[in-house]
Amino acid sequence: MRITRRAMAGLLPAVAITGGAQAQAAWQPGRPLRLLVGFPPGGAADLLARRLADSLTQALGQTVVVENRPGAGAQLALDAAAKAQPDGLTMSLSPMGPLAVNPALTPGRLPYNAAEDFTPLIHVWDQPNVLVGGMDVPQAWPAFVEWLRRRPEEPYASVGPGSSNHLTGALLSRALGLNLQHITYRGSAAALTAIMGGEIKLFVDNVTTTIPLAREGRVRAIAVTTATRSAALPDVPTLAELGLPELTVSSWQVVVGPKGLPPAVVTRLNAELNRAIRTPEAVAWMRSLGAEPVGGTAEQAATMLRTERERWARLIPSMGITVD
Repeated sequence: MRITRRAMAGLLPAVAITGGAQAQAAWQPGRPLRLLVGFPPGGAADLLARRLADSLTQALGQTVVVENRPGAGAQLALDAAAKAQPDGLTMSLSPMGPLAVNPALTPGRLPYNAAEDFTPLIHVWDQPNVLVGGMDVPQAWPAFVEWLRRRPEEPYASVGPGSSNHLTGALLSRALGLNLQHITYRGSAAALTAIMGGEIKLFVDNVTTTIPLAREGRVRAIAVTTATRSAALPDVPTLAELGLPELTVSSWQVVVGPKGLPPAVVTRLNAELNRAIRTPEAVAWMRSLGAEPVGGTAEQAATMLRTERERWARLIPSMGITVD
C-alpha cells in the first residue's frame, strides 16, 4: 500500500526497456526460473504471477515456473526468495503487507529483513481499496458522513487485523474523528454476504470482489482509496477528491529477488517485466480487476518500498494497531 504514484501502461519509462536491450548479451539465464507466490492457485496474485511467468518464459528462452507457497500472509514465499542464491533464477511476487506493513505491525518477528534482504525488480500494479456500504447506507459523500457521525462507533468489516482493509478503515475513523469498530471476516466473500444480508453496514474491500456487486446494484461503492479513480468503477470518487488526501493508499504488487542480484540481472529482468505488463492484453486484464499497471525502473520500485515502510512505521504506532 502506498501514496499512489500512478503510471499509465503506455507511459512506462522507456529507460527500463532501453537498459534491458543493452543488457541482454550480458545476462542470459542458463536454467529455469522460479516465481514464488504467497497465495494458493486461482486468486488474483496467482493469475498475475502466471501471466508474468508466461511472458518471461517467451522473452528469456527459459521456463519460468510459478511456485505457490501460501501461508503467513505471503511471508513464506518471501522468506524463500530472501534465502535463494542471488543468481536471478528466483523471484517473488509480493503484496504490500509482508514488505511494508508487517515490519511495523510485528517488528522483530519476521523471518527476513524487509529493508535489507531483497532486490526490488519492478512495481507491477496499484489497486485501490473501496469503501462499501449496504443498500441502506447513503452513497453521496456528505450524506454518508452525516450518517456516520450519528453512529460514531459503527462497526466496519475487514479481512483481518493489519490488512490494507483494516488500515484504511482505521485511517478513515481517525480522519473523521470517529471511533469505528473493526470486525474481522474470513475473506471478502463472507463480508460481502454479511453486507448484503444486513448483518453489517460497512466494509473496506479490495476493489476486485466489489466490482460485480456494485455494478449489479447489490452493494454501494462509496469511495476508492487511490489518487485517481478506478477504470473499473469510474463513477466512484476517490477519498482524495472528497477532501481526505491522507487516505490515498493502494494495495500494490511488486516483484523482488534476493539481495545481491548483479546489476545486469536486475536490468534484464526489469526490462522484461516492464514489457510483460505493457501488452494490451495485460493492461486490459489488470484494469478489469480494478488495478492499474505501474512499471518503471528497479530504483523506482525500491524508492516506493522505502517510502511505504516509512509511512506505515509512522502511522501504525500512532493508531495503536496491533495483531496481538
